[in-house]
Amino acid sequence: MKLILLITALTITCFAIGQTRVAPTAINKTQLRTTVQKCFRIMDSIRFKDPDKLEVENKKLIQLLAKHKEELFKWMNEQDFDFLYIAKSTDNKLCLISWDTRMGGTMIDFASIALYQATGQSVKYTLLKGGEGLSNDENTLMHYDTVHTVITGKGNVYLAHGFGQGSTAYPWQEVRAFRIEDNQLKMPAVFPEKESRLFVAFDTHQFGDDELIPTIKVRSQGKTILYPIATESEGFSGKYQTFILSGSRYVEKK
Repeated sequence: MKLILLITALTITCFAIGQTRVAPTAINKTQLRTTVQKCFRIMDSIRFKDPDKLEVENKKLIQLLAKHKEELFKWMNEQDFDFLYIAKSTDNKLCLISWDTRMGGTMIDFASIALYQATGQSVKYTLLKGGEGLSNDENTLMHYDTVHTVITGKGNVYLAHGFGQGSTAYPWQEVRAFRIEDNQLKMPAVFPEKESRLFVAFDTHQFGDDELIPTIKVRSQGKTILYPIATESEGFSGKYQTFILSGSRYVEKK
């Protein structure tokens, strides 16, 4: 997916932020885009100089996105925002916004927020936290490029395909499950071993110059997932594990 404006995990928690209601301020798309661009210009100017101020600027960006969640949700089909990755569901109920916080090194510190809307309800936002080897107050280190809408017997499940890197030679990826239930964004344990996601990482030193890093493939409108199997040395085995949707959960195809 186009870059635009606007690490299996033991625990992951969605933290709701900005609980204090802020009176909405009228803003158009150009004004919001310009304001977001300004946030990133400031972050780029201080990223190697003042980590404390950089953290403050990222909080300002989160507050900005949260304040204008209604506008962002309305404009999410108009993908012309720089610096931000935007992934949305086909039913227009969930939108994930990710960005490089500039607070990482070769391990890029990606942060993400979710905008979601239950039927007949106002737009809500949640800051996604936790992940592979991370505590619940750390970012997920993923940017989400695609959200697949999967129809199940218990309502729609959303599969978000995210990418990140532990270093320039250690890319990782995941498929994370979400569900909007009781007007809350939840991460249902739809995968084997009561997991809410599939995660894989590879060591590019184990690949030839012309070999591509395999990706998790979501097929048949989310009913089938092909998961690339890594070797012990974190190269690619050349094989995929297949997961099939059975009812509201995925099971391994034997």
